[in-house]
Amino acid sequence: MTTPQSKGRAGISEVQKKALRAWSQSQQPRPTHASCIAWFQQTYNRRLTQSSISLILSKKYDYLDIRPASSSLRQQPPQWPALEQPLSEWLKKARENGEPVTGEVICNKARKIWPQITEYASHPVPQFSQGWLSKFKRRFEAGLSEGQHDGALPAAPPNQRKELQALRTICGEFKEEDIYNMDETGLLWRKAPFDALPAAPNELRKDRAHICLIVCTNCTGSDRIPIWAIGHKEMPNALRGVNLKAMGCEWRYNRQAWLDTRIMSEWLTMFYEHIGSRRVLLFLDNFHAHEAALESTPPPPNIHIQTFPANSPKEHQPLRLGIIHHLKQHYRKQWLGYLLAGFDSGQSPMQMMSLYHALCWITRNWRHDVGNGTVYKAFRKSTLVDPPIQYLTAPKLPDMTDIYNKVIRYNRGGLSTKTLEEWLNPVEEEFIDQADDTTWFNPTVDTSTLDEPVIHLPPQEFIPMPGEAISGIQTAMRYLLHQQTTTANDILYLETMEKVLRRKLMNDEHQRQHHAAAQLQTQSPAQAPIRIPGPAITERSSSSPAEPAFELSVQTPTREPAHAAYMEVQIPPPSPKPAQASIQAPTQQTTQPLSDVSTLAPATGPLKEPSEGVSYQPPRNQSKAGSDEDMEM
Repeated sequence: MTTPQSKGRAGISEVQKKALRAWSQSQQPRPTHASCIAWFQQTYNRRLTQSSISLILSKKYDYLDIRPASSSLRQQPPQWPALEQPLSEWLKKARENGEPVTGEVICNKARKIWPQITEYASHPVPQFSQGWLSKFKRRFEAGLSEGQHDGALPAAPPNQRKELQALRTICGEFKEEDIYNMDETGLLWRKAPFDALPAAPNELRKDRAHICLIVCTNCTGSDRIPIWAIGHKEMPNALRGVNLKAMGCEWRYNRQAWLDTRIMSEWLTMFYEHIGSRRVLLFLDNFHAHEAALESTPPPPNIHIQTFPANSPKEHQPLRLGIIHHLKQHYRKQWLGYLLAGFDSGQSPMQMMSLYHALCWITRNWRHDVGNGTVYKAFRKSTLVDPPIQYLTAPKLPDMTDIYNKVIRYNRGGLSTKTLEEWLNPVEEEFIDQADDTTWFNPTVDTSTLDEPVIHLPPQEFIPMPGEAISGIQTAMRYLLHQQTTTANDILYLETMEKVLRRKLMNDEHQRQHHAAAQLQTQSPAQAPIRIPGPAITERSSSSPAEPAFELSVQTPTREPAHAAYMEVQIPPPSPKPAQASIQAPTQQTTQPLSDVSTLAPATGPLKEPSEGVSYQPPRNQSKAGSDEDMEM
């Protein structure tokens, strides 16, 4: 026997409120409050007070009878429900047409609609604050997502049904693996469950820094185009020297960090080269940047590009039916793991988070975590590929409740904390503006700072030492050799990687020595060389000319070597910068099991000398290039 939950401080979702109102209105005669309390307790195993029942059945929640409800708790009713209905219809059409909609545009449209509403005409036009705008966006997105949870799609108007049928006919001429969909989406890559990065009044908030991701895949998920990321800066410091192609990523930039015609033209050129001579079909929405780029960069005859009809709902675009959602959910799981590891070690992970971490995670998620079943099911659900198969299964989304609760325990300063659902589905990602449009579009504001970490680290802090890379491979081999499921091919692959790294180290050492010798030949006597070739040792007569002044500080060579030797001038190392001395990146604790967080989050702490018992690269003045034993780590 289950015990009804006490009322406590738990909220009531809009879905529950709407169900109660619908049941009450369906009863003849209308039920008493006591009957409503009994029905709600029987349905949801929770007992409400009479005042709560009275409030839910009042006119305050009339809006639930005409629009979808949200499953989130403590959802505030709209302040002006008669305004939000036409405003939502306008916004939906604008987004379907690919029009860029900022917060200021939404507020201006609301001011124009306000006098047209009879019940509001006699009242002054509100200011429409940022708080109202944020809540309206949240309610709008909740309304769009309604219906996706139960798998049902709303019926399209007759003209749209004809256009969609034409698209299905076109798809029938292509194989499933030759049908592609491309779309762009925003990613708040540094957004945490609670705001811990305050900003000055005229400064862009770093916790709302976003990048735009261009995602494209075919119907079966067998051909996933590398992700293109669009930021604000030409090359963020954290990405300097990084082989982005090896990472599976391309980087572009503009002031708004969003897709424009120039970047879209470059992407189309890449797509044409990737496809080659294959005959394929690519679906795009009718975003203005897509259409303009198609005019300037038309496809070759073997590539057919089809834009979705104007005003077509997102429910017929495969990437919007779970693919992008799964990609972001897996990213946020790793972001939570990074936050928890940092907080547990006493660091400030939000201040040290960089785009290097973000791109490492999102590209790995795209390759490994978004399953082919998720991709294939989304294309089937869009009805573009017939017939829709109901029994298809796809990997479930990761459960982040436990790790989320552990992270928010570190919010000991009373900062505003978002619920897990709100944090996982931020409405701001689907709008190209920031909270303050005036600041955002001010040309004097440097938006490129949003692509940098709060605590600036030199680029070399992200690069492991060569010995650390080889030591990591050796650690992985030791672990796998104690697992019963490990195969010989697994070990062979790691051994091959270790051999490649050792050969690279050997070649680098040879090049370094050759470069040093070339410098010595071209160096003028007036310069103080770091390494000075000493002549063969002979007895020096008293009549020998005096040595140059720059050689007086060099230690006199011994008699043992009979060939030219190199001796190093003792140069004191520079003292560490104060800003770097106390910075340590969050790392996974050794008591915790290995996870993707520890393998993907690059070590960003200060470089340290290898400890005793750890394999490492010997100092360059002691290493001997020539054989594998000489390069043993």
